[in-house]
Amino acid sequence: MNEYEKIKQTWREQPIAEPSELDFKALKNRIGQIARNQKITNVILLATAGVLMYFFYFIEAIAFKKVALALGAMIGVLLIRVAVELFSIYTLKRLSETLNFTGFNEKLSKYYKKRIGVHLVLTPIAILIYCYSFWTLLPSFEASLSKGFYHYIVISSLVVLVVLGVLIFTQVRKEIRILKDLKND
Repeated sequence: MNEYEKIKQTWREQPIAEPSELDFKALKNRIGQIARNQKITNVILLATAGVLMYFFYFIEAIAFKKVALALGAMIGVLLIRVAVELFSIYTLKRLSETLNFTGFNEKLSKYYKKRIGVHLVLTPIAILIYCYSFWTLLPSFEASLSKGFYHYIVISSLVVLVVLGVLIFTQVRKEIRILKDLKND
């Protein structure tokens, strides 16, 4: 047997450490932290969608095709994102506590890959659609609002976009780090 085979054999013969109750509780706490963050995200997204729906009906946007499409797209993107988060929370809760460590780890790995896809694909697409829709509303705002209020909307929306972008980026990095830690445990 060569050196490499000896190392492999020694590695295979090592006892497999069973996760302890304390390890499992720590794991559940981290999963709970992810679920809480997703719930907070949903509250923020639903509040934003609610404000947009109120605005939609308040200005009677249905009478203006371009405005109605833009606001509808913004509301739709938010509701799709909420649905994805709700499904993700449901999936996370379904990770069975009774599974053995290997089965749990496999399900957690699948969950991790889906969340990475949501963060790296769906979230940027949703933000781009939302921003494009808002951008298409600007000519209507400019035509119907005073110059000062129009400039306020443009500047405040840029500030909000930057602040939200930083918050989203921070939350995504934090969740990815937690998921990577869970996957490596």
